[in-house]
Amino acid sequence: MDFLGKTCPVCSKNFREGEDIVVCPKCGAPYHRECYKEKGKCIFADLHRSKKSWREVYDNEPEQTTDSHAEETVKCPFCGENNPKTALICRKCGNFLTENFKSAARYPEDDSDDEEKPFSLEDMPEDFRIAGQGSPFAIFIDPMGGVDKEENFEGVSGAELSKHVKANTTYYMPVFKKIKDSSQSRFNFAAFFFTGGWYLYRKQYVRGAVITILYFLLIAGNYIVTNWWSSPLWKEVYSAVSEAGITYPSYNDYLSWSFSHYSQAELCVMFLPYVFSLLSFVIKLICGLRANRSYYHHNLKRIRKIKEIQSSENVLKAISKDGGVNIPLAWSMIVSYLIVIMAFSMF
Repeated sequence: MDFLGKTCPVCSKNFREGEDIVVCPKCGAPYHRECYKEKGKCIFADLHRSKKSWREVYDNEPEQTTDSHAEETVKCPFCGENNPKTALICRKCGNFLTENFKSAARYPEDDSDDEEKPFSLEDMPEDFRIAGQGSPFAIFIDPMGGVDKEENFEGVSGAELSKHVKANTTYYMPVFKKIKDSSQSRFNFAAFFFTGGWYLYRKQYVRGAVITILYFLLIAGNYIVTNWWSSPLWKEVYSAVSEAGITYPSYNDYLSWSFSHYSQAELCVMFLPYVFSLLSFVIKLICGLRANRSYYHHNLKRIRKIKEIQSSENVLKAISKDGGVNIPLAWSMIVSYLIVIMAFSMF
């Protein structure tokens, strides 16, 4: 049979004229004789189980190019972006790189037709993080989110940056690349909901402390003004309008009465809680919009500082120790917030 231009499934090199080629008797898959001896058997156990031949499935595959760039990258079937050859997720569109994902999830080699075996975790590439290890529902994830380890982030490599981020790198690494390449970012909902707490959790202590104190003062001020001054005044307005015999009063009726019977100072107190609420929302919105950018620059600043004072062999270890998240502080913030809310509700 003519296998010229086809690829040996073991060494990934094209067959050439005159080479010693052997063929699997079960599925017809071709190998270099030395490659077959290296494996000791055919690696297409999935074809043996399904009773399919190698030509039925693989005969239409495109010939391997000799271009060195093509050998080092894999093209996304959805957007056409060239990704690192070990990536499972496209760094541009976020879709799975089909062939790599199939390869990572392939069953262990087995020439028998017996029942299928579970995934072999030892055969997985080092760059794949395994979630739910030992479970039949284990998920294989690219921890770099499709970003190359050698990607240059303003003098910091992708590997160093991911080491410092540590937690949830599959989200942050593609976002950081987008910020670097196009100055565009994504909205961070965690920072929107937790504001200063998120910054403290991500070890941005100064910024987190300032935002937390400011946000706390707005919440405390809103609660105090509402319960001690604004709410009693609004109750007076509702009672007065009702006593005036206005049928089905509208909000404008309440406003007209309050503007005509209260001083400017009292009106400011009545509407101050709305100002506090608006300012609180603005802070949350700014945190959501700016969090990823500030975190990106925070990581770069910390890594550069470490690289200035650490020897090259200890850099990654020092970066990993300095980065990551502060879980105890995050829980402390949640507990403190609940205690403060309960304390206010008692007065």
